[in-house]
Order: sequence, then C-alpha cells, then structure tokens
Amino acid sequence: MNFFLSAARRHGAILIAAVFGAIPLRATAPWVISDLHLKLMPIPAGSFIMGSPSDEAGRESNESPQTSVTISRAFWLGQTALTQAQWRAVMGTDVTQEAKQTVADNTLHDFAKYGPITLRDYFRRQKKEGDLVAYLIGNVGDNVPMYLINWYQAVEFCHRLTERERAAGRLPAGYEFRLPTAAEWEYACRAGTTTATYIGDLDIKGTYNAPILDAIAWYGGNSSVEYTGKGGRDTSYWKGKQYSGGIAAQRVVATKAPNAWGLYDMIGNVCSWCSDWYADVLPGGAVRDPIGPASGTLRVERGGTWFGFAKWERAAKRFGEPPGFRDTDIGLRVALCPVK
Repeated sequence: MNFFLSAARRHGAILIAAVFGAIPLRATAPWVISDLHLKLMPIPAGSFIMGSPSDEAGRESNESPQTSVTISRAFWLGQTALTQAQWRAVMGTDVTQEAKQTVADNTLHDFAKYGPITLRDYFRRQKKEGDLVAYLIGNVGDNVPMYLINWYQAVEFCHRLTERERAAGRLPAGYEFRLPTAAEWEYACRAGTTTATYIGDLDIKGTYNAPILDAIAWYGGNSSVEYTGKGGRDTSYWKGKQYSGGIAAQRVVATKAPNAWGLYDMIGNVCSWCSDWYADVLPGGAVRDPIGPASGTLRVERGGTWFGFAKWERAAKRFGEPPGFRDTDIGLRVALCPVK
C-alpha cells in the first residue's frame, strides 16, 4: 500500500490498492525518469477524428475513411522522440554501432519496389559507391533523436525500460512502457485540433515547401538551415525547397514549437514506430481504443521526417515498413500506459 501511495503522490495522482488491483493513475502531470532526463507528458482520455478529409492538401488514400476514435484511458507520451543518450543508457549501443549492424545484416526484407533484399543492398541503391556506414551516420549527439533502429528494437527498449523502472520501484503495478498505437499517436499529435498540423492546414508551395511547418517541424524544406553537424546529406539538388541548398540531417529535439499538450517534434525530425500492423485503410465508423489489424507484414510509422516532403508532415500521414527495417529517419517515442 505504501509503495502505491508514494508512487501516486510523486506524480500528482491518488492510487488506491485493493483486492482487485488498483484504480488507474490520473495522468494529470508529467512522468519523469530523472536519471534518463526522460519526460513523458500526460495525455487525457477523449475522442477525435482519425484520418484526413478529402480536401486536405497532400492527403493520401490510406488516410480514409475518416474514423471516430475514442481513447478511453489517459496515458503518458514522451515529450520528445527518444534521444541518443537515452537509448545508449538503456540499450548500450550508439548510432555508429547500429549503422554497422545495418550494413552487416544479411536478413532479407520484402520491399514492394525491389523484392527481397538486404538493407545493405537497399541503401547501396541510394549510395552507388563509397563508405555505406558513413553514409548512414547523420547527426550525432546526446540530444539528437536516436535513429537506425527497427521495430523489434523499439519494442525491446520499452520492455527493458519497464523492467528497469519496476526493479527501481518507480513503476506501479499494472503499468508498462510501450510503443503507442497509431490512434494514440495521432490523438496526441493533434492535441485537440482538427487541421492538417496542430497549428493549421498546409499551403504546399513546392515539394519541400509549406511555410507553416517552419514553426513546428524539421522537414526536407528547412532541415539544412544552420546545420553544423558532421554527418548529413547534400540537399542542393532537392527541388522546391523552402530554403535552398545546404547539408541536412536529424536535428536536436525540442527546438521547434510544441503542440498544446507539450509534445515536441510530433511532425518532422524522425518518425516513430507504432505498435500496430499496417493496413491500407482505416477501420471507419466509430471505434474504441483501436490497435490495428491482428496480423500483417508491415508496421506503422507516424510523424514525418527531416528529409520528408511537405505533404508528409501532417497528423494523418501514415507509413508502413517491414518491422526489421531501419532508416536514418526512424526512431521511437515511448508511451506509459495501463497494461491491457
């Protein structure tokens, strides 16, 4: 009883232990893991419309039919994408090691465009010659998002973090860290808004040019601006950029404006793995706490990217990739939720 009460008080909630378990914590204040400098923001229960309307600029067919979603239980979601320092503290590897593993891996992945190939061959199609490991290493730093991790690794991080915090007595029974569902992610991204981004709709002026994004997102149109990291990609040949030229890469987290629920980089920088299997359509109608299809071959990613087109940088945008896939724009954002 003392453990539950003390844990609850630390996070601004009242928790009553009983024979049948515990009343859920009220997600009303941030959840902080101090030694990791990891802050998760409270996301209230509620409802929203998932997907995009037919007239939204940049929309794609997999964002329909629009679906009325109820998120019945409050949860917490990482204030930022997981950083390289946070990943290293729990998993013990860094971007360079993950780049080497990507190149060394002989696993075949079935890409619709290429058929079964290794990630090494997939990236070699982009870089015809030279050091492939160096090509994969972009921005490196403690406060830069972690990238080059696959879905299995993202799930394993959440599992290890759960065990770590339980062992330290900081995680009440009945709670776990995990990847958000695609619905939870979009609900948190929108933060009560209904437009393409959480500050308004897009006016797409070019492939990499939607000026409203400048305030909230690092994307293909601006990720080269004042970039000083060692790694990165030459964007001088990219057409239709908001800002011309320059080397671009992943950017330090929380340097653009957050949404109304205090979440940074929900659009742009690196996208995040979600727990769901991918489907070409949304469920439609009215659903409660959807978790995606029961099976599949691809997992969902959400959030747009540092090299993304303007049309990708929207709350409704969904990607699907093989769960073993890695790329320089894929990371994770941790959720803290009641165990299902």
